Amino acid sequence: MAGLCYSELGIALPGSGGELVYTQRVFGKAVGNLFLLTCAFVKYPAVSIIMTRTCFTYFMKCFTDMCFECSPYQYCLSIAGISLIVVACMMACYSTRLCTLAINVLNFCKLVGIVLILSFAIYVAITTPDKKVMVDRFSLKGTTTSIPAILLSLFGAIASYEGWNSLNLVAAEVHQPHRTLPRAITIATCAAIIFYVLCNMAYLAVLPLEVMKESSAVALELGRIAMGRWGQIILSVCVVASCLATILGLVLCNSRLLQRAATDGQVPEVFKFSLIRTSTPVLSIILHGFLCCIFAVITSLEALTTIVIIISWLFYMLCFIAQLVLRFRDKVKISFRVPVILPILLILFSIVLIIAPALTSVGKYRSSFIITFILLAVLTPVSVISTLPSLHKSSNSLCRTSERLTRFIESSGSFS
Repeated sequence: MAGLCYSELGIALPGSGGELVYTQRVFGKAVGNLFLLTCAFVKYPAVSIIMTRTCFTYFMKCFTDMCFECSPYQYCLSIAGISLIVVACMMACYSTRLCTLAINVLNFCKLVGIVLILSFAIYVAITTPDKKVMVDRFSLKGTTTSIPAILLSLFGAIASYEGWNSLNLVAAEVHQPHRTLPRAITIATCAAIIFYVLCNMAYLAVLPLEVMKESSAVALELGRIAMGRWGQIILSVCVVASCLATILGLVLCNSRLLQRAATDGQVPEVFKFSLIRTSTPVLSIILHGFLCCIFAVITSLEALTTIVIIISWLFYMLCFIAQLVLRFRDKVKISFRVPVILPILLILFSIVLIIAPALTSVGKYRSSFIITFILLAVLTPVSVISTLPSLHKSSNSLCRTSERLTRFIESSGSFS
């Protein structure tokens, strides 16, 4: 549903930038800046830390059965995550081509991991003599029917599908967007849903519900039951590769987002500074790494996920509202339209999803809700101030100084 709505938005406003374009057109430059700043300063660094925690959790689970929920181990994961972010930022500064090559290889490993999970589940299902046990697991006996609990469980599921809106970021480069956007988004989203549902069915077929609830590395439990030690190692490598691909992709994406915004005058021009020979936005990459280090202080994976989902769906909601505004106020005529009930339902769903953490009794979700809106309250005046022409003029001297310093360093042979 959301993908179809975004298809209509991409056709109505066929410019690259996705939510940045839609929010600026309907709500003004300040709201567009707020989206930009929350993504660059909150969302992408938080997602990067989530990926580093997942990466090291699966890596360490291969060698030890220790519980990583205790505070000392959480701090160790934070330190390890910061180290990984530093390495990723150094790779991005050195060569964009190297990063894209690594991302392609690592994403291939992710697909191999999905195929292996399904293959292991089929193998266990065939070799298990008592098929009734597997059938009983799909009945989901003993699960909760509490609405707040169900809404909170959606946070992890929805986080897994983040990226369904990525095609709109390059809508201006899509050939025949009125045909390509709906087809590409529908096919890609349906394929992701099918693969993820099949993976979860594989987990249910092999693992007891108690194991799935308690384990922080479910895929490794499946590998252990199916193929023993080697199954654990193989799936661990695939999960780690998937996380590394996401981390590298976020470094490249966030730095270019800041650079594009600086070029358009939406944030201070200093953020468009890049190395002359490699065209690498070093300052933006360093800023991304620094922000990741700040979010590494938050040790709860659920808290980070909650922050990301609230921010994401807040701006998705604004985009669905923008879709209605473009249709009924601006009278934008396009060849593809979804039923008007879809954006309305998605707006209501977004509101429920945003306020759900505040309604729960679990402290970490409520604190995440408060932290998110404190961050939004801080970034809102910044987004307004960043549109003032005087700010851009004052940053020009800093930008020129940075460019002179880079020319000096590169001329001395420190960079190639």
